[in-house]
Amino acid sequence: MRYLALLVLALFTSLGIAQKEDYTWVIGHDYNINDDVHGRIELSFKTAPPSIEYLTGDVNMNMFISNTSISDSSGNLIFYSNGCDIANDLGGILPNGDDINPGFYHNRLCDEIRRGYSAGYPSMVILPLPENDSIYYLFHNSVKYIPPPNEDAFVDRMLYSTVKIASGKKSVLEKNIPIIIDTLSTGGMGAVKHANGKDWWIIQSRDNSNQFYIFLFTKDGIVDTLLQTIGDIPPANQGLYGQTTFSSDGTRMIRFFPYTPIMNYTFDRFTGYFSNYSTFSVNYGSDFADQGGCAISPSGQYLYISALLQVYQFDLWATDISSSQVKVAVWDGFTDPIAISFLYCQPGPDCKIYIEGGGDTKYYHIIHNPDEAGLACNIEQRGLVFPIPSGASIPYFPNYRLGPIDNPGVPCSPVVATQQPTVTTPRCSVWPNPASSQLNFEFSNNSIKRIRLSDAFGRTARELNLSGTNNTCTISVSDLNSGVYIWQVEDSDSKVSVGKVLIH
Repeated sequence: MRYLALLVLALFTSLGIAQKEDYTWVIGHDYNINDDVHGRIELSFKTAPPSIEYLTGDVNMNMFISNTSISDSSGNLIFYSNGCDIANDLGGILPNGDDINPGFYHNRLCDEIRRGYSAGYPSMVILPLPENDSIYYLFHNSVKYIPPPNEDAFVDRMLYSTVKIASGKKSVLEKNIPIIIDTLSTGGMGAVKHANGKDWWIIQSRDNSNQFYIFLFTKDGIVDTLLQTIGDIPPANQGLYGQTTFSSDGTRMIRFFPYTPIMNYTFDRFTGYFSNYSTFSVNYGSDFADQGGCAISPSGQYLYISALLQVYQFDLWATDISSSQVKVAVWDGFTDPIAISFLYCQPGPDCKIYIEGGGDTKYYHIIHNPDEAGLACNIEQRGLVFPIPSGASIPYFPNYRLGPIDNPGVPCSPVVATQQPTVTTPRCSVWPNPASSQLNFEFSNNSIKRIRLSDAFGRTARELNLSGTNNTCTISVSDLNSGVYIWQVEDSDSKVSVGKVLIH
């Protein structure tokens, strides 16, 4: 079975998932660490499980909530930002990459206490310029500070800065260019691929409002700005205490705020507009949940609400979503030195969901099987342990792998090492491909004992145990959803042959 897992993982990796922009996460450094030592944690998804490396340097790039990074097609870090500056893969500030989000708030958080920036989560994202392999746009929110006696701080604008790569050299071409000046929500930023699979929609909610700015980002930059009013007005000043997230296929947006019904929107990737707004309630019982986050499983079926001291799962495909609520994790009491609870969520490129461990701590929790119902989702508390506190940072990434409407692709893939053991597998022919009603199997010998057909998320769609006396078999697939499926044939010696088939 070890060979089976390796072969399936390798096949998933080969299904055209070349985009690895989210394969290196830059996390930390915490501002309480010795001021003479600065560095970062790199979490790399080029291996399974992901590797953790602590890199030190002489540049102050501490993190505090605002956090984003981007990698190349091989998963190697290109550059990252903490909302104060833009740094290269070695941690050095890029030419013209200093003083992002200028103003009093920057001076205080970035220069004086050197903690890193915070405009909520998510409040930064890096997108490649469509149809261009050398220009990247960093979209970032900026905070305005009003001094006493009317002291206040709020997000007052969305900006962009551009990074160019030429002959291996990176530099910031322009920075802090305003896209919109308005009172915006703390956090609440999102990005979704356009229906054409090339351009992007960038979404930002207004503060204490049910209005959304929706920007169209193409090879010509921001070319259109939409403003839509839809849904309920969230509770005042709660942006910092909740999270907004999209499904991997970009068709659903969820807004979570503590003690408020979950806000559920349908998103049209063609037009950029929301529709079909609805809400469903969360039964907290006696649980305490004044802060948290949310994420949607790779298939889009399950929503996870990380409500500080517990995690809930909802079935978004259920007729009554609210009644599908299941408590799948409860804080186990661990502290170091604060409670390692459940906060912001981010899906990983390895089809798992990572939950930031309750603030400025050294821990992430892991939902290992987010597309399984109930406790089978397998939440591991403190599944990732870092050498230093994270500065309450977890980077935000959209689904870079989302394709056009007619070929959306696979949102994630289990990651394997490049070296695999050599396996002698049973020879097998499978036809037709594509298939619509049935699949025919023909084997090179009659020792086959099992056939399994799985969808792109690893869920078993068909499984047939054979007696090992026939060298042909037929499986009906007429009732399966359209998409790419993985077939696996196992013989009596537990040797496995694996392939893929398109069902439509």
